[in-house]
Order: sequence, then C-alpha cells, then structure tokens
Amino acid sequence: MKFEDFKKLLNKIEKQEKVIDDLYKRKIDLLNFVDPYNDIVRDLVTEIYGKDGYDWISWFVYDNEMGKRKFEAWDEDGNVICQDLKGLWEYLEKNKTDNGKG
Repeated sequence: MKFEDFKKLLNKIEKQEKVIDDLYKRKIDLLNFVDPYNDIVRDLVTEIYGKDGYDWISWFVYDNEMGKRKFEAWDEDGNVICQDLKGLWEYLEKNKTDNGKG
C-alpha cells in the first residue's frame, strides 16, 4: 500500500472513532452498529499486513492516539519500530509477506 493511501486510511479510522466516542458520551451507543464495519477493516488490514501488522496499527491508532502520545515501539531486537505514522508504514511494508500472512 502506498504511504498516502495508508495515511488516508488511518486518518479515516481516527475520524470515525472520534465521532463514535462523541456520540457515546452523549449516551448514543452505536458500538453494535459499527462492529461489523470494524470487522471488515480488521479483515482487510490483516489480509495486507497480517495479524501482527493489524495489532501494530491498532496500537498506533488507539493506544498511541495516532502518535499524539509520543509512545515508541520496539521489535524483539530492540530496534525502534515506529515513532510516527511514516515509521509505522515503513515497518509494516518492510515486514509484510505474501498477502500479509507471514
């Protein structure tokens, strides 16, 4: 996947999560409605980058708040995986195999 497409995808995920969170704070629960869409995104991302890739993307989007929390992640050898969105993309592209299955 090209970086610009990857960036657009993650930005759209972040934007939708903010909408869902805002509605939830207003006592409107759409989680059951959006879960099937989240499953579709998970399945497609896993097809491209594998389960580990999906886990890294989830960590970056949710735990690291799209890099706003400035967390870093390391691989098993202690090398920094990503400090920002571009670093995450580079890591995922470098480590994907046929159909992201590994």
